[in-house]
Amino acid sequence: MSDNSAKAKTTAPLHEALYQALRKKLSIGAFAPGQALSLRSLAAQFGGSVTPIRDAVWRLAAEMALNISSTRRIFVPKLTDDKIRELLLVRALLEPEAAAMALNYVDAAMLDDMALADSNMNKALKEGDVAGYMAHNHAFHFTLYRASGSSVLVPMIEALWVRFGPFMRHVYPDVAGINGVEDHHAEALAALKDKDEAALRRAISADVKDALDFMLHDLNEH
Repeated sequence: MSDNSAKAKTTAPLHEALYQALRKKLSIGAFAPGQALSLRSLAAQFGGSVTPIRDAVWRLAAEMALNISSTRRIFVPKLTDDKIRELLLVRALLEPEAAAMALNYVDAAMLDDMALADSNMNKALKEGDVAGYMAHNHAFHFTLYRASGSSVLVPMIEALWVRFGPFMRHVYPDVAGINGVEDHHAEALAALKDKDEAALRRAISADVKDALDFMLHDLNEH
């Protein structure tokens, strides 16, 4: 399915396809913290009718990825410093574990996909392509995590990304403006090639820590 529409070929029912498409948009920061959304605009964007979009919105509200006010206004949540810390603390616990579980299942094709995603992410960063940066970063991480085959860890990690995605996009200017940031993706790729579990855990942990630092720096500036 493309990032922009749920019309692409899929075997999933329409309501599930729309839910997954909207969930992916949140994960890659397509919506800003506090942004108001409407059922009609979402239906137009994703190519569905209002009813399945409403179902998707209610599901995402139950996951705390969207808020619905008493007047039925839909908006992307704003998070406090403490909530961001908590979400990323859980990411730091789960993601290195998922990466370690994937270590022996990442084949040459997956490594190539991850290397391409990292290259495209760096290119997007240099060009100021926020959407591309977020999408390729997501592709890098989830190619790795899904290789683990874990039906427990992967959905938990996905749920975390759905909630913090809007904030990562919001701090993109901080990421783009900092020189000399270590390329933890390159470290992860090297660890995968060497089958070095400890190095892989360190690389993913450091990458998550950088995300926390960028977010908190941005919040302290505003």
